[in-house]
Amino acid sequence: MIQNYEIVRSEEFDKPERIAVILHGYGSTGGDFAEVGKLYLSKALENTVFVFPDAPYECDGQGGRRWFTLNKMTYEELRDGLDDVAAHVHQFILNISQEYDCNDVSVSGFSQGAMVALEMGYYSGISKIIAYSGMFVTNASGKYDTNTEVLIAHSDDDMVIPYQNATAAVRLLTSSGVSVTLKTCHNIGHTISVDGWNAGIEFLVSGNFHS
Repeated sequence: MIQNYEIVRSEEFDKPERIAVILHGYGSTGGDFAEVGKLYLSKALENTVFVFPDAPYECDGQGGRRWFTLNKMTYEELRDGLDDVAAHVHQFILNISQEYDCNDVSVSGFSQGAMVALEMGYYSGISKIIAYSGMFVTNASGKYDTNTEVLIAHSDDDMVIPYQNATAAVRLLTSSGVSVTLKTCHNIGHTISVDGWNAGIEFLVSGNFHS
């Protein structure tokens, strides 16, 4: 289902220490985020392969890609969309892990991509998940992997996906025994700031960040 993706590597190495899969938001592309990988992430995080896949579906009439249909933002619509795409995303991640012979695999995502990233915790083999400006859509038929560490990063003035979705995600994941860290950003709206990227980098290296 995922056919197109970009690879960005940090400095030359024989074998990567980690793989970071980064999922774009609705209406964007993997190439958009790959620019951040080239200009910043690959210089800030050593021995890492960054992977930026395109979502499988075209956005109707506005360009860009989508992971699933997003019209009503109801639980049923979100759950149906995630049920459609999640297994394919996870298989893509497994294929990348095998290709680079690396088991330390993280998944980050922004907005709709963050919803997909958080869904990966219902599968095994993901070391860390970072959700930027997203929401956690619970899956009643699955069990979250408590070996997966999660960072939720969200701005307190986000008008697209309000901040209370971040606190709800922390509450729900913590109640399932998952290690969750919340990074509250301020006055940046529905986007990722440099501060947010830096928190993600520190989290990938140590499981922590300096607030």
